Amino acid sequence: MDFDRRRVAFRVVVAVAIAALLVTGVGWDRVLRNLRDANLAIYAFAPLGAALALLAGGEGTRVALGFPVWSVRGALARRAFYGAAIVRNFLPAGNVGGGGFVAYTVSRHGDVTVSEAVAGVTGWEFVMMVASSVVGGVGVLGVVAAGQDPAGTVGLFVAFGAVLAAIATAGVVLEAYREAVAAVVTRLALAFEPVLARVVPGHDVRLDAGRVRRGLDEFFATLSRLTADRSRFVTVLAAAHAAWLCWIIPLFVSLLAVGVVVSPAVVMVAVTVSGFARAVPLPAGIGPVDVALGGVLVTLTPHSLGELASALVLYRSSMVLVQVMAGGLSLWTLDVAATGELAD
Repeated sequence: MDFDRRRVAFRVVVAVAIAALLVTGVGWDRVLRNLRDANLAIYAFAPLGAALALLAGGEGTRVALGFPVWSVRGALARRAFYGAAIVRNFLPAGNVGGGGFVAYTVSRHGDVTVSEAVAGVTGWEFVMMVASSVVGGVGVLGVVAAGQDPAGTVGLFVAFGAVLAAIATAGVVLEAYREAVAAVVTRLALAFEPVLARVVPGHDVRLDAGRVRRGLDEFFATLSRLTADRSRFVTVLAAAHAAWLCWIIPLFVSLLAVGVVVSPAVVMVAVTVSGFARAVPLPAGIGPVDVALGGVLVTLTPHSLGELASALVLYRSSMVLVQVMAGGLSLWTLDVAATGELAD
């Protein structure tokens, strides 16, 4: 009973902290003023787009992990992805830790190993990065076709392409030298074993080279199965692109709702560039993301920041509200899905 009370108290504290972040970061008085003057029939599509993006991401994660649609593992993958929205938005460096949260949560299921979970999530995260560069690149081409100069953003996408190439190269090297990597990981684990024993008391944190090698083999076997199954891989690619395109909808309709007409190509560039700004470890990206969005829109449109501010507030409020609602509900029910209390 005491444990249950502590758990409930913790959830209340988290909910209050999230509410405080929303009030201070978004400013509900300003949101209400903008809603009063905005076209609500148009703005209603903003939370819808955000919800569709979450749905696409959840399904993409499930398919990347190779879980059946109607199964405990499939439900767990979806809920973990939705719950990761809280991690990504409200924890420092959460955009990096979101994938780790999904992998950890999924691996709690008895039929899923850590290597399988990490491999599936890694595949999904990489495909999402590819999709963001594709969507942003299409946006840049659209801006160029309209006769505008997107020079300020081209460098970002070139650098991002280099990062993707570096990640792919690192994966190839890791696969080729599994034995050496296993030996290095084992030595590092031995050095940090006292610390790990304190962090995860009661668990066996000892690693040997054979155990690490088996984990690496399982990791790459899982990725190989994903890429070898053409229909499954195409589904993951389609889900990633659908998620990114749905993330475009909230900003586009928020601009329309306050009477600001911006081409979809510019919005595609703005949203993908703002994704880079999430590398700054601030809750919900408050500050860097808004600066990135406003900077791209001011640069590529004739509108002033004053004209765009209302739309940006509406956009951010719709995104955060949907993510908090979906993520909060998912976190509340993750224990049920992870322990397999639902019939498979």
